[in-house]
This record gives sequence, C-alpha cells and structure tokens, in this order.
Amino acid sequence: MMENKIARLLFVIGIITIFCGGMFGLVLMIDDISGLMFFISAVVSGVFVIGFSEVIKLLDEINRKLDR
Repeated sequence: MMENKIARLLFVIGIITIFCGGMFGLVLMIDDISGLMFFISAVVSGVFVIGFSEVIKLLDEINRKLDR
C-alpha cells in the first residue's frame, strides 16, 4: 500500500518540532522560567501537527477504499 507523502512529511515536521523546540526550551529553562512555556508550546504544536498528519492518512485510506 502506498503511503501518503504529505502525511509522512507532516509527521516528520511534528517530530522535529517536538525535538528541536523541546531541546531549545530546556536550554532556555536554565536561565529563565519562560523556557518552560517555550517547551510546552513546542510539544503541543508538534502533537497537533502529528495529529493532523494522522487525519490526512486516515482520509487517504478512506478515499482509496472508496475508489475500489
């Protein structure tokens, strides 16, 4: 079965957002508490992007089943 490229790209972007934003937030937490907000917002944003990629993947699967 062919995987949707857009869904895979969004999944990778979500993982990168969580990892890089989380690491940057942890570095900022050393100096100030505002790094915690950066950390939380990066994780939440990444999770939303991953969720959106899952929605696209499911809609693509439904579309492929309807085309049969």
